[in-house]
Amino acid sequence: MDEVQEREKKEEFDASEIEYVSYGGEHHLPLIMNLVDQELSEPYSIFTYRYFVYLWPQLSFLAFHKGKCVGTVVCKMGDHRNSTFRGYIAMLVVIKPYRGRGIATELVTRSIQVMMESGCEEDIRTAQMNCMII
Repeated sequence: MDEVQEREKKEEFDASEIEYVSYGGEHHLPLIMNLVDQELSEPYSIFTYRYFVYLWPQLSFLAFHKGKCVGTVVCKMGDHRNSTFRGYIAMLVVIKPYRGRGIATELVTRSIQVMMESGCEEDIRTAQMNCMII
């Protein structure tokens, strides 16, 4: 089996084996960067990542399976046109072997819950160019 086939092979696991954690600091940043660089076509500098995770760390979550980071969501929230408070999903990644199993849904649900608790008044918007949901 070549490297591409190996990366795309579905991973067998029980949903209860996935651990979801909030962004916990600088030690999580390389994990987020590696996932996004590996799976999304949009290149980001470290400054872009830091913009999101330093200003809105409570809106970023990671998913782990047996210690391996398999997914992440990175979000922000703020004023929109000076009249509403809006949430925004900037990056959402689940590596191919884990897709289609509800991990992205759980990551987004956790972020939206925090946004709602923080006073977001408007529907959550997604940057279509930077977000891959499969």
